Amino acid sequence: MKKPLSFHEIMPDDVWKWKYMENQVEQVLSLYNYQEIRLSVLQDYNILYKGITALLDTEEAQEITGQIINLKQPDGNISLLSLRPEGTINVLNHVANNLEQNKIHRIFYHGHMFRKDAQQQPMEFDQLGVELLGSDSILSENEVMNMGVRICEQLGLKDARLEINSFGCNVCRPAYFKAMRQFLSDNKDKFCLSCFEALNNNPLHPTECMDSNCLHSTKQGPKIHEHLCNKCKTNFDRVKKIQTNLGNNFKINHNLVKNFSYYNETVFNFVIQTNGHTEVIGGGGRYDYLSNRITGKQIPAVGFYLNLDLVYNIMSARNLFQTQSKPFRVYISTQSDDLEIMLLQIVQELHEDDISTIINTDRNPTEKDTEVALENDCQVMVILRAENIREGKALLKNFIKEKQSYVSLSDLLPEIDIIRKSAQVTT
Repeated sequence: MKKPLSFHEIMPDDVWKWKYMENQVEQVLSLYNYQEIRLSVLQDYNILYKGITALLDTEEAQEITGQIINLKQPDGNISLLSLRPEGTINVLNHVANNLEQNKIHRIFYHGHMFRKDAQQQPMEFDQLGVELLGSDSILSENEVMNMGVRICEQLGLKDARLEINSFGCNVCRPAYFKAMRQFLSDNKDKFCLSCFEALNNNPLHPTECMDSNCLHSTKQGPKIHEHLCNKCKTNFDRVKKIQTNLGNNFKINHNLVKNFSYYNETVFNFVIQTNGHTEVIGGGGRYDYLSNRITGKQIPAVGFYLNLDLVYNIMSARNLFQTQSKPFRVYISTQSDDLEIMLLQIVQELHEDDISTIINTDRNPTEKDTEVALENDCQVMVILRAENIREGKALLKNFIKEKQSYVSLSDLLPEIDIIRKSAQVTT
């Protein structure tokens, strides 16, 4: 049986939780002076291809780009447009044309991303992306990692920790690749053909092999830290020292790998224990060579992502969403003809005083209006009737004190404001 497509359908009862999560994230980002950028969901396939396949051989490139969801023209030909699978490549492509010399750009974005899953079915997921462009300083990657830890803490995920590794540079990585390919050649019989070819192309890329007779990964092979040049080794030692002094919980993971091959030097993941196993909720690293591949301009950069779907699920399971405070709200209805103009004028005046309203567009008896008002968490109900209006009054029901009275139209708004202030004091 074919599984249903994985698309987001977030209902009002959950939207406030997403807004809460996004607001908490943006509070931390604003402290570090990161500016939001809004990316198109449609992206240029050729640019994506150049970025994603950086440093990859042909076969692995085909496997990874196969996860991109491309749009098709009516005649069936694949166009040059794709649904956004990630944000880093697109950000670099746009910022490169506007980057001022010797200026650092701090950028973030969040929203829907699209890829194919392991069964080649389209899926949609929400992701936060953070990019620091224009600096190759050791301070930049530590700023980004520290900010990621602060975001996790802001969201209540205080047990989140860093796993870090170094992927070396163009100087020292070839020696590691050579040693790893020798290991793979010596142990070819221990790998399935798919894993052998994928890891031979790029030992830093994870596989999704389920063959019980296959080693799946290069964990038993040479470690990249054994082949780092003096510069990369010194930088990695400095990263560890800085993170230690910042008091961030981190672990060195020499087997840390990445889905995208464009990373160099410091790479990291944000991990958390949930349901008895370790979950990677995000990660990133330095990618100094990627911009040159895409734009022809050398722009040093470092960034990370957070899987907001995973973060949301963990926060929900841990009851980390603060209970949404109920807004002060007035239910207003008319039970007579030709009072629509007056009703809408009262509503407009309430809105000008920042008071939320629910308008009943139907004609209901008082008992039904009361029931609907309480179902919608209204603290006050106003009912307009022709016989009361002729006397210059309206019915005002105060649900907080469980009483009602006829109030003059001139006193209606002041009376509602008194109830609102009383409700604020009570809460």
